[in-house]
Amino acid sequence: MRDTFRISTQEGVYSQVFTSLAGAGSVFITKLAVMLGASPVQFGILSAIGQFAQALQPLGVAITKRRTQRKPIILSLTSLGRAMAPLLGIIPLLFAARTALPMLLGVYLLYSALLAVSANMWMGWIADMVPRKLRGRFFAQRNQILMIAGVLASFVFGAAVDLFHDTSALPWAFLGVFSAAGIIGLAGMLVLRKQPEEPKEIESESFRTMLIIPFKDRNFRNLAIFGIWWMLAVGIGAPFWQPFMMQRLQMDVVQILLYGTVATVGAQIAIRPWGRFIDRHGNKPAMRLALLLGTLNPLLWIFLSPDSYWFIYIEAFFTGIMWSCVGIVTANMVLAIAPDKYRQMYSGVFNALSCTAMMFTMLASGVFMPDGFTLLGRYLYPEQVLFLITAIARFTAEIPLSWVHEPDSTSMGILVRRFNQYAKVNIANVFMIIMRRKKPGS
Repeated sequence: MRDTFRISTQEGVYSQVFTSLAGAGSVFITKLAVMLGASPVQFGILSAIGQFAQALQPLGVAITKRRTQRKPIILSLTSLGRAMAPLLGIIPLLFAARTALPMLLGVYLLYSALLAVSANMWMGWIADMVPRKLRGRFFAQRNQILMIAGVLASFVFGAAVDLFHDTSALPWAFLGVFSAAGIIGLAGMLVLRKQPEEPKEIESESFRTMLIIPFKDRNFRNLAIFGIWWMLAVGIGAPFWQPFMMQRLQMDVVQILLYGTVATVGAQIAIRPWGRFIDRHGNKPAMRLALLLGTLNPLLWIFLSPDSYWFIYIEAFFTGIMWSCVGIVTANMVLAIAPDKYRQMYSGVFNALSCTAMMFTMLASGVFMPDGFTLLGRYLYPEQVLFLITAIARFTAEIPLSWVHEPDSTSMGILVRRFNQYAKVNIANVFMIIMRRKKPGS
Protein backbone atom coordinates (compact mmCIF):
# COMPACT_ATOMS: atom_id res chain seq x y z
CA MET A 1 0.00 0.00 0.00
CA ARG A 2 2.84 2.41 0.85
CA ASP A 3 4.59 1.70 -2.44
CA THR A 4 1.31 2.24 -4.29
CA PHE A 5 0.79 5.64 -2.67
CA ARG A 6 4.42 6.74 -3.07
CA ILE A 7 4.83 5.76 -6.72
CA SER A 8 1.30 6.82 -7.68
CA THR A 9 1.94 10.24 -6.17
CA GLN A 10 5.35 10.62 -7.80
CA GLU A 11 3.97 9.73 -11.23
CA GLY A 12 0.92 11.86 -10.54
CA VAL A 13 3.13 14.94 -10.22
CA TYR A 14 4.42 14.43 -13.76
CA SER A 15 0.89 13.74 -14.96
CA GLN A 16 -0.49 16.86 -13.26
CA VAL A 17 2.18 19.09 -14.76
CA PHE A 18 1.36 17.68 -18.19
CA THR A 19 -2.35 18.27 -17.62
CA SER A 20 -1.77 21.83 -16.39
CA LEU A 21 0.18 22.65 -19.55
CA ALA A 22 -1.59 20.63 -22.23
CA GLY A 23 -4.63 18.90 -20.73
CA ALA A 24 -8.32 19.72 -20.46
CA GLY A 25 -8.86 23.22 -19.09
CA SER A 26 -5.29 24.34 -19.77
CA VAL A 27 -5.04 28.14 -19.85
CA PHE A 28 -2.24 27.76 -22.39
CA ILE A 29 -4.47 25.99 -24.91
CA THR A 30 -7.15 28.64 -24.35
CA LYS A 31 -4.59 31.43 -24.82
CA LEU A 32 -3.37 29.78 -28.02
CA ALA A 33 -6.96 29.57 -29.30
CA VAL A 34 -7.43 33.28 -28.51
CA MET A 35 -4.24 34.07 -30.44
CA LEU A 36 -5.56 32.12 -33.43
CA GLY A 37 -8.88 34.01 -33.31
CA ALA A 38 -11.20 31.19 -32.20
CA SER A 39 -14.96 31.87 -32.46
CA PRO A 40 -17.49 31.07 -29.67
CA VAL A 41 -18.38 27.84 -31.50
CA GLN A 42 -14.72 26.83 -31.65
CA PHE A 43 -14.29 27.59 -27.95
CA GLY A 44 -17.29 25.33 -27.36
CA ILE A 45 -15.67 22.57 -29.43
CA LEU A 46 -12.36 23.01 -27.62
CA SER A 47 -14.00 22.52 -24.23
CA ALA A 48 -16.24 19.71 -25.47
CA ILE A 49 -13.26 17.70 -26.72
CA GLY A 50 -12.18 16.92 -23.17
CA GLN A 51 -15.63 15.62 -22.33
CA PHE A 52 -15.95 13.64 -25.56
CA ALA A 53 -12.65 11.95 -24.75
CA GLN A 54 -13.91 10.99 -21.30
CA ALA A 55 -16.99 9.45 -22.93
CA LEU A 56 -14.67 6.89 -24.53
CA GLN A 57 -13.59 5.49 -21.17
CA PRO A 58 -15.59 2.22 -21.44
CA LEU A 59 -13.21 1.25 -24.25
CA GLY A 60 -10.64 0.73 -21.51
CA VAL A 61 -12.69 -2.21 -20.25
CA ALA A 62 -12.92 -3.67 -23.76
CA ILE A 63 -9.14 -3.52 -24.10
CA THR A 64 -8.27 -5.04 -20.70
CA LYS A 65 -11.10 -7.50 -20.05
CA ARG A 66 -9.14 -10.48 -21.39
CA ARG A 67 -5.83 -9.36 -19.90
CA THR A 68 -4.40 -10.19 -16.50
CA GLN A 69 -2.34 -6.98 -16.44
CA ARG A 70 -3.25 -3.41 -17.30
CA LYS A 71 0.17 -1.80 -16.89
CA PRO A 72 1.70 -2.53 -20.34
CA ILE A 73 -1.24 -1.14 -22.33
CA ILE A 74 -1.55 1.88 -20.00
CA LEU A 75 2.12 2.70 -20.51
CA SER A 76 1.77 2.40 -24.30
CA LEU A 77 -1.39 4.51 -24.71
CA THR A 78 -0.33 7.17 -22.22
CA SER A 79 3.13 7.52 -23.75
CA LEU A 80 1.66 7.89 -27.24
CA GLY A 81 -0.87 10.49 -26.07
CA ARG A 82 1.63 12.62 -24.17
CA ALA A 83 4.15 12.48 -27.03
CA MET A 84 1.62 14.26 -29.27
CA ALA A 85 1.38 17.41 -27.13
CA PRO A 86 4.32 19.24 -28.81
CA LEU A 87 2.32 19.23 -32.05
CA LEU A 88 0.08 21.90 -30.51
CA GLY A 89 3.04 24.25 -30.63
CA ILE A 90 4.37 23.15 -34.01
CA ILE A 91 1.14 23.49 -36.02
CA PRO A 92 0.70 27.30 -35.60
CA LEU A 93 4.30 27.80 -36.80
CA LEU A 94 3.69 25.86 -40.01
CA PHE A 95 0.15 26.86 -40.97
CA ALA A 96 -1.99 30.01 -41.11
CA ALA A 97 -4.49 30.50 -38.28
CA ARG A 98 -7.44 29.49 -40.47
CA THR A 99 -5.86 26.08 -41.06
CA ALA A 100 -3.96 25.73 -37.80
CA LEU A 101 -6.99 25.95 -35.51
CA PRO A 102 -8.89 22.93 -36.95
CA MET A 103 -5.65 20.92 -36.99
CA LEU A 104 -4.94 21.88 -33.39
CA LEU A 105 -8.43 20.75 -32.36
CA GLY A 106 -7.91 17.45 -34.18
CA VAL A 107 -4.59 16.69 -32.49
CA TYR A 108 -5.99 17.68 -29.10
CA LEU A 109 -8.97 15.37 -29.65
CA LEU A 110 -6.76 12.43 -30.59
CA TYR A 111 -4.39 12.52 -27.66
CA SER A 112 -7.17 13.39 -25.21
CA ALA A 113 -9.00 10.23 -26.29
CA LEU A 114 -5.90 8.07 -25.78
CA LEU A 115 -5.30 9.51 -22.32
CA ALA A 116 -8.96 9.13 -21.28
CA VAL A 117 -9.04 5.44 -22.20
CA SER A 118 -5.81 4.79 -20.30
CA ALA A 119 -7.16 6.79 -17.32
CA ASN A 120 -10.09 4.37 -17.05
CA MET A 121 -7.70 1.43 -16.95
CA TRP A 122 -5.58 3.22 -14.34
CA MET A 123 -8.68 3.71 -12.18
CA GLY A 124 -9.37 -0.03 -12.25
CA TRP A 125 -5.71 -0.68 -11.41
CA ILE A 126 -5.74 1.66 -8.40
CA ALA A 127 -9.13 0.40 -7.19
CA ASP A 128 -7.62 -3.10 -6.98
CA MET A 129 -4.66 -1.82 -4.98
CA VAL A 130 -6.34 0.54 -2.47
CA PRO A 131 -8.92 -0.77 0.07
CA ARG A 132 -12.32 0.89 -0.12
CA LYS A 133 -12.13 2.35 3.41
CA LEU A 134 -8.92 4.19 2.55
CA ARG A 135 -9.76 5.54 -0.89
CA GLY A 136 -11.14 8.86 0.30
CA ARG A 137 -7.94 9.69 2.18
CA PHE A 138 -5.78 8.17 -0.57
CA PHE A 139 -7.24 10.41 -3.28
CA ALA A 140 -7.31 13.42 -0.94
CA GLN A 141 -3.63 13.18 0.01
CA ARG A 142 -2.56 12.39 -3.55
CA ASN A 143 -4.61 15.23 -5.05
CA GLN A 144 -3.24 17.67 -2.48
CA ILE A 145 0.33 17.10 -3.63
CA LEU A 146 -0.63 17.08 -7.30
CA MET A 147 -2.41 20.42 -7.11
CA ILE A 148 0.70 22.11 -5.72
CA ALA A 149 2.81 20.71 -8.55
CA GLY A 150 0.28 21.85 -11.16
CA VAL A 151 0.13 25.40 -9.79
CA LEU A 152 3.90 25.80 -9.62
CA ALA A 153 4.38 24.56 -13.17
CA SER A 154 1.59 26.76 -14.49
CA PHE A 155 3.08 29.88 -12.88
CA VAL A 156 6.56 29.25 -14.23
CA PHE A 157 5.36 28.71 -17.78
CA GLY A 158 2.63 31.34 -17.51
CA ALA A 159 5.17 34.01 -16.57
CA ALA A 160 7.29 32.96 -19.56
CA VAL A 161 4.33 33.25 -21.96
CA ASP A 162 3.41 36.69 -20.61
CA LEU A 163 6.93 37.92 -21.40
CA PHE A 164 6.16 37.35 -25.10
CA HIS A 165 2.62 38.76 -25.01
CA ASP A 166 1.82 40.87 -28.08
CA THR A 167 5.14 39.98 -29.73
CA SER A 168 5.97 37.95 -32.81
CA ALA A 169 7.76 35.42 -30.58
CA LEU A 170 4.54 34.34 -28.82
CA PRO A 171 4.04 31.25 -31.06
CA TRP A 172 7.56 30.11 -30.16
CA ALA A 173 6.69 30.49 -26.46
CA PHE A 174 3.77 28.12 -26.98
CA LEU A 175 6.09 25.67 -28.72
CA GLY A 176 8.27 25.71 -25.61
CA VAL A 177 5.30 25.14 -23.29
CA PHE A 178 3.85 22.19 -25.18
CA SER A 179 7.25 20.62 -25.85
CA ALA A 180 7.99 20.76 -22.12
CA ALA A 181 4.58 19.19 -21.45
CA GLY A 182 5.41 16.25 -23.69
CA ILE A 183 8.87 15.71 -22.20
CA ILE A 184 7.64 15.93 -18.60
CA GLY A 185 4.67 13.67 -19.34
CA LEU A 186 6.90 11.00 -20.88
CA ALA A 187 9.31 11.22 -17.95
CA GLY A 188 6.43 10.22 -15.71
CA MET A 189 6.14 6.94 -17.57
CA LEU A 190 9.54 5.89 -16.19
CA VAL A 191 8.06 6.26 -12.71
CA LEU A 192 4.80 4.50 -13.54
CA ARG A 193 6.76 1.44 -14.66
CA LYS A 194 7.69 0.88 -11.00
CA GLN A 195 4.05 0.88 -9.81
CA PRO A 196 3.14 -2.57 -8.42
CA GLU A 197 0.17 -4.37 -9.95
CA GLU A 198 -1.84 -7.33 -8.81
CA PRO A 199 -2.99 -9.70 -11.59
CA LYS A 200 -6.59 -8.96 -12.48
CA GLU A 201 -9.28 -11.53 -13.12
CA ILE A 202 -10.05 -12.21 -16.77
CA GLU A 203 -13.65 -11.29 -17.56
CA SER A 204 -15.37 -14.05 -19.50
CA GLU A 205 -18.43 -12.03 -20.44
CA SER A 206 -18.63 -10.25 -23.74
CA PHE A 207 -18.03 -6.49 -23.75
CA ARG A 208 -21.69 -5.92 -24.62
CA THR A 209 -22.82 -7.98 -21.63
CA MET A 210 -20.46 -6.11 -19.31
CA LEU A 211 -21.63 -2.79 -20.74
CA ILE A 212 -25.26 -3.60 -19.93
CA ILE A 213 -24.60 -4.79 -16.36
CA PRO A 214 -24.40 -1.32 -14.73
CA PHE A 215 -27.74 -0.35 -16.29
CA LYS A 216 -29.41 -3.32 -14.57
CA ASP A 217 -28.41 -1.82 -11.22
CA ARG A 218 -31.18 0.56 -10.12
CA ASN A 219 -28.87 2.45 -7.80
CA PHE A 220 -26.37 2.98 -10.62
CA ARG A 221 -29.16 4.25 -12.88
CA ASN A 222 -30.05 6.82 -10.23
CA LEU A 223 -26.40 7.80 -9.85
CA ALA A 224 -26.08 8.08 -13.63
CA ILE A 225 -29.13 10.36 -13.77
CA PHE A 226 -27.50 12.57 -11.17
CA GLY A 227 -24.19 12.58 -13.06
CA ILE A 228 -25.91 13.52 -16.31
CA TRP A 229 -28.02 16.22 -14.63
CA TRP A 230 -25.06 17.73 -12.77
CA MET A 231 -22.75 17.75 -15.79
CA LEU A 232 -25.43 19.22 -18.05
CA ALA A 233 -25.62 22.07 -15.54
CA VAL A 234 -21.84 22.47 -15.22
CA GLY A 235 -21.40 22.49 -18.99
CA ILE A 236 -23.52 25.62 -19.43
CA GLY A 237 -21.06 28.43 -20.05
CA ALA A 238 -18.07 26.20 -19.22
CA PRO A 239 -16.12 27.05 -22.41
CA PHE A 240 -16.09 30.74 -21.53
CA TRP A 241 -14.64 31.11 -18.01
CA GLN A 242 -11.09 31.66 -19.27
CA PRO A 243 -11.99 33.55 -22.48
CA PHE A 244 -14.17 35.86 -20.35
CA MET A 245 -11.17 36.63 -18.14
CA MET A 246 -8.92 37.27 -21.14
CA GLN A 247 -11.29 39.14 -23.43
CA ARG A 248 -13.80 40.89 -21.13
CA LEU A 249 -11.74 41.47 -17.98
CA GLN A 250 -8.42 41.95 -19.82
CA MET A 251 -6.56 39.62 -17.44
CA ASP A 252 -3.17 38.25 -18.49
CA VAL A 253 -2.02 34.65 -18.05
CA VAL A 254 -0.35 35.23 -14.67
CA GLN A 255 -3.49 36.91 -13.27
CA ILE A 256 -5.58 33.96 -14.45
CA LEU A 257 -3.07 31.57 -12.91
CA LEU A 258 -3.30 33.57 -9.67
CA TYR A 259 -7.02 32.81 -9.74
CA GLY A 260 -6.13 29.14 -10.09
CA THR A 261 -3.62 29.41 -7.26
CA VAL A 262 -6.19 30.86 -4.87
CA ALA A 263 -8.53 28.05 -5.87
CA THR A 264 -5.75 25.58 -5.13
CA VAL A 265 -5.20 27.13 -1.68
CA GLY A 266 -8.89 26.64 -0.96
CA ALA A 267 -8.65 23.06 -2.17
CA GLN A 268 -5.50 22.42 -0.11
CA ILE A 269 -7.20 23.63 3.05
CA ALA A 270 -10.35 21.59 2.41
CA ILE A 271 -9.17 18.40 0.74
CA ARG A 272 -8.01 16.46 3.80
CA PRO A 273 -11.13 17.37 5.83
CA TRP A 274 -13.22 16.35 2.81
CA GLY A 275 -11.36 13.02 2.66
CA ARG A 276 -11.98 12.31 6.34
CA PHE A 277 -15.59 13.47 6.04
CA ILE A 278 -16.18 11.15 3.07
CA ASP A 279 -14.56 8.15 4.76
CA ARG A 280 -16.69 8.75 7.86
CA HIS A 281 -20.03 9.89 6.42
CA GLY A 282 -19.97 8.88 2.74
CA ASN A 283 -19.80 10.59 -0.64
CA LYS A 284 -23.45 11.62 -0.94
CA PRO A 285 -23.63 14.09 1.96
CA ALA A 286 -20.30 15.61 0.88
CA MET A 287 -21.64 16.11 -2.63
CA ARG A 288 -24.75 17.82 -1.28
CA LEU A 289 -22.57 20.42 0.42
CA ALA A 290 -20.46 20.84 -2.72
CA LEU A 291 -23.58 21.45 -4.79
CA LEU A 292 -24.52 24.42 -2.62
CA LEU A 293 -21.10 26.01 -3.21
CA GLY A 294 -21.30 25.12 -6.88
CA THR A 295 -24.53 27.09 -7.10
CA LEU A 296 -23.30 30.21 -5.31
CA ASN A 297 -19.93 30.58 -7.04
CA PRO A 298 -21.17 31.36 -10.60
CA LEU A 299 -23.54 34.01 -9.23
CA LEU A 300 -20.57 36.16 -8.21
CA TRP A 301 -19.42 36.28 -11.83
CA ILE A 302 -22.42 38.35 -12.91
CA PHE A 303 -21.02 41.26 -10.84
CA LEU A 304 -17.59 41.26 -12.53
CA SER A 305 -16.45 44.07 -14.80
CA PRO A 306 -13.10 45.23 -16.26
CA ASP A 307 -12.97 47.97 -13.60
CA SER A 308 -13.85 45.76 -10.65
CA TYR A 309 -13.00 42.11 -10.53
CA TRP A 310 -10.84 41.84 -7.38
CA PHE A 311 -13.44 39.72 -5.58
CA ILE A 312 -13.03 37.03 -8.25
CA TYR A 313 -10.24 35.76 -6.01
CA ILE A 314 -12.66 35.31 -3.12
CA GLU A 315 -14.86 33.25 -5.43
CA ALA A 316 -11.76 31.28 -6.47
CA PHE A 317 -11.13 30.23 -2.86
CA PHE A 318 -14.61 28.75 -2.47
CA THR A 319 -14.44 27.24 -5.94
CA GLY A 320 -11.34 25.36 -4.84
CA ILE A 321 -13.15 24.06 -1.76
CA MET A 322 -16.05 22.90 -3.91
CA TRP A 323 -14.03 21.19 -6.66
CA SER A 324 -11.70 19.47 -4.18
CA CYS A 325 -14.78 17.68 -2.88
CA VAL A 326 -16.18 16.94 -6.34
CA GLY A 327 -12.80 15.55 -7.44
CA ILE A 328 -12.75 13.01 -4.62
CA VAL A 329 -16.44 12.13 -4.91
CA THR A 330 -16.38 11.54 -8.67
CA ALA A 331 -13.37 9.24 -8.26
CA ASN A 332 -14.84 7.43 -5.28
CA MET A 333 -18.64 7.42 -5.43
CA VAL A 334 -19.04 5.01 -8.32
CA LEU A 335 -16.47 2.67 -6.77
CA ALA A 336 -18.46 2.76 -3.51
CA ILE A 337 -21.63 1.32 -5.09
CA ALA A 338 -20.07 -0.92 -7.76
CA PRO A 339 -19.53 -4.67 -7.32
CA ASP A 340 -15.80 -5.38 -7.05
CA LYS A 341 -15.72 -7.32 -10.32
CA TYR A 342 -17.25 -4.49 -12.37
CA ARG A 343 -15.70 -1.39 -10.80
CA GLN A 344 -13.84 -0.41 -13.96
CA MET A 345 -16.95 -0.77 -16.15
CA TYR A 346 -19.16 1.13 -13.68
CA SER A 347 -16.60 3.93 -13.56
CA GLY A 348 -16.21 4.02 -17.33
CA VAL A 349 -19.94 4.05 -18.08
CA PHE A 350 -20.64 6.72 -15.46
CA ASN A 351 -17.90 8.97 -16.82
CA ALA A 352 -19.04 8.37 -20.41
CA LEU A 353 -22.63 9.36 -19.66
CA SER A 354 -21.84 12.40 -17.52
CA CYS A 355 -19.12 13.71 -19.83
CA THR A 356 -21.34 13.29 -22.89
CA ALA A 357 -23.96 15.38 -21.11
CA MET A 358 -21.44 18.11 -20.35
CA MET A 359 -20.17 18.02 -23.92
CA PHE A 360 -23.71 18.67 -25.15
CA THR A 361 -24.23 21.83 -23.10
CA MET A 362 -20.69 23.03 -23.84
CA LEU A 363 -21.37 22.87 -27.55
CA ALA A 364 -24.82 24.39 -27.11
CA SER A 365 -23.29 27.29 -25.17
CA GLY A 366 -21.13 28.17 -28.16
CA VAL A 367 -23.76 27.61 -30.84
CA PHE A 368 -26.62 29.33 -28.98
CA MET A 369 -24.70 32.10 -27.26
CA PRO A 370 -27.39 34.41 -25.78
CA ASP A 371 -27.45 38.17 -26.17
CA GLY A 372 -26.43 40.35 -23.28
CA PHE A 373 -29.13 42.22 -21.40
CA THR A 374 -29.62 44.57 -18.46
CA LEU A 375 -30.63 43.03 -15.14
CA LEU A 376 -31.51 45.29 -12.18
CA GLY A 377 -29.68 48.18 -13.80
CA ARG A 378 -26.55 46.16 -14.57
CA TYR A 379 -25.55 45.04 -18.07
CA LEU A 380 -24.68 41.36 -18.34
CA TYR A 381 -22.34 40.19 -21.08
CA PRO A 382 -23.53 37.11 -23.02
CA GLU A 383 -21.09 34.97 -21.04
CA GLN A 384 -22.51 36.28 -17.76
CA VAL A 385 -25.99 35.29 -18.87
CA LEU A 386 -24.69 31.74 -19.23
CA PHE A 387 -23.08 31.93 -15.78
CA LEU A 388 -26.44 32.91 -14.29
CA ILE A 389 -28.17 30.01 -16.03
CA THR A 390 -25.58 27.46 -14.88
CA ALA A 391 -25.98 28.59 -11.25
CA ILE A 392 -29.73 27.90 -11.36
CA ALA A 393 -29.23 24.59 -13.16
CA ARG A 394 -26.61 23.39 -10.68
CA PHE A 395 -28.97 23.94 -7.74
CA THR A 396 -31.56 21.63 -9.28
CA ALA A 397 -29.04 18.75 -9.27
CA GLU A 398 -29.96 18.23 -5.60
CA ILE A 399 -33.12 16.52 -6.89
CA PRO A 400 -31.53 13.47 -8.60
CA LEU A 401 -28.82 13.21 -5.92
CA SER A 402 -31.56 12.49 -3.38
CA TRP A 403 -32.49 9.37 -5.39
CA VAL A 404 -29.03 7.80 -5.00
CA HIS A 405 -28.54 5.23 -2.25
CA GLU A 406 -24.99 4.93 -0.94
CA PRO A 407 -24.36 2.10 1.53
CA ASP A 408 -23.17 3.26 4.96
CA SER A 409 -23.55 6.97 4.18
CA THR A 410 -24.91 9.34 6.83
CA SER A 411 -28.16 11.12 6.06
CA MET A 412 -28.23 14.91 5.98
CA GLY A 413 -30.85 14.91 8.72
CA ILE A 414 -28.47 13.12 11.09
CA LEU A 415 -25.60 15.42 10.09
CA VAL A 416 -27.70 18.52 10.77
CA ARG A 417 -28.73 17.19 14.20
CA ARG A 418 -25.10 16.40 15.05
CA PHE A 419 -24.01 19.85 13.91
CA ASN A 420 -26.72 21.52 15.99
CA GLN A 421 -25.74 19.45 19.02
CA TYR A 422 -22.07 20.27 18.49
CA ALA A 423 -22.87 23.98 18.14
CA LYS A 424 -25.02 24.01 21.30
CA VAL A 425 -22.30 22.30 23.34
CA ASN A 426 -19.64 24.74 22.17
CA ILE A 427 -21.87 27.78 22.72
CA ALA A 428 -22.63 26.52 26.22
CA ASN A 429 -18.92 26.04 26.93
CA VAL A 430 -18.13 29.56 25.76
CA PHE A 431 -20.96 30.93 27.93
CA MET A 432 -19.63 29.04 30.97
CA ILE A 433 -16.13 30.44 30.43
CA ILE A 434 -17.49 33.99 30.20
CA MET A 435 -19.55 33.58 33.34
CA ARG A 436 -16.59 32.22 35.30
CA ARG A 437 -14.47 35.21 34.30
CA LYS A 438 -17.20 37.57 35.56
CA LYS A 439 -17.21 36.02 39.05
CA PRO A 440 -15.57 38.19 41.76
CA GLY A 441 -12.03 37.28 42.51
CA SER A 442 -11.68 35.15 39.45
